Amino acid sequence: MIRRVTSYDGALLEEAHPEVHDVVSPDVARTMTAMLEEVIRFGTGIQAKALRRPAAGKTGTTQDYTDAWFVGYTPQLTAGVWVGFDDKQISLGKKETGARAALPIWLEFMQGAVAGTPLMDFTNDVPLEQQAGEHHTNVDPPDTAPTEDEPPAPKDKPPAASPPANTATANTTGASRHL
Repeated sequence: MIRRVTSYDGALLEEAHPEVHDVVSPDVARTMTAMLEEVIRFGTGIQAKALRRPAAGKTGTTQDYTDAWFVGYTPQLTAGVWVGFDDKQISLGKKETGARAALPIWLEFMQGAVAGTPLMDFTNDVPLEQQAGEHHTNVDPPDTAPTEDEPPAPKDKPPAASPPANTATANTTGASRHL
């Protein structure tokens, strides 16, 4: 959003005064922030800890590695980075995930953007463990999928099927049949 337009000598030409209103409830916003902080503390966004201030965010990658992104925020600023090609036939490469391709760009931008600004915590931030209270909640379950760098785990072979038994059964006509 453009907040104001000034001339080359700093004279104000236009200023926006947008109407501000909540789009989600404070409880939902608090829970989402807590969840997205966990992505940076323990998940795919862990590189963003280098910002050294409260932050929340989410990495993303398409299955065919044609797009990678990171959208993250601090109490003062929200920014997103998308890396990809308009032509969906062109892949970024098998290891170019949101954490690897987009997050470093976001981090470099944010380090410059928040430099010299006061360190702030998210308001009304309640950790997920505390929010869970009496509810049973699994926070950040481990990802057991193999990475590109590690070989896949050996698969257990199903037990070999036993050959069909040649058993004769009598029927009312006296003929036999094989099962």
